Amino acid sequence: MNKSIFISKDISEVAILQQFCLANNINLIAHSLIRFEAVPFEVNQTYDVLFISSIRAAEFFLKTEKIKPETVIGCIGQTTASKLEELGIKISFVGEKSGNPIEVAESFKKWLGNRTVLIPQSNISNRTIGSLLPSSQCIEPTVYKTVSDCQIIAVCNTYIFTSPSNVDSFLKCNKPPLGKIIAWGETTKKHIEAKGITVSITLQKAEVGELIKLL
Repeated sequence: MNKSIFISKDISEVAILQQFCLANNINLIAHSLIRFEAVPFEVNQTYDVLFISSIRAAEFFLKTEKIKPETVIGCIGQTTASKLEELGIKISFVGEKSGNPIEVAESFKKWLGNRTVLIPQSNISNRTIGSLLPSSQCIEPTVYKTVSDCQIIAVCNTYIFTSPSNVDSFLKCNKPPLGKIIAWGETTKKHIEAKGITVSITLQKAEVGELIKLL
């Protein structure tokens, strides 16, 4: 049987991985098992810094809010930074290891100092950044919600899970996977292991380029 890989991202998000699999005769199954819906929100407080934990959070936030010229922007990692820069958004803080959000949170806290930050998030956010900051310094509007969209996935040699919610959605329609399990960062790793499933590899930067090197 040819080697097969499942990743819980849409094929449009992993073009480089698709090319790698084609070149190496690997069958790639790429499906996000979750979908997202906007949540009405208002921001009435003032803030100095906007922290973006994902390009999705930015997209839903920017549908309602405009970034003021004086606002300083920080983000979780280089992949998100690159996508934001394509939109013409200047980034002042970039987390070094987006796969380890606790490490990013600690670094961001030092960089933030006494400034106030706004962190747009989903309804199931782990609040890794906000949990390290005083409530008076942190504004955390819910700008979108995550909804399960489970599908039956063919048996694969390798499974790459990109978020805890994708893990939960997978298990709604599929038996626990038996192949090699790759976690898209520490948060996803812990969630998978809490289900009694062994993780073989954990991405530290949570980037497709890092994944390809490991494959």
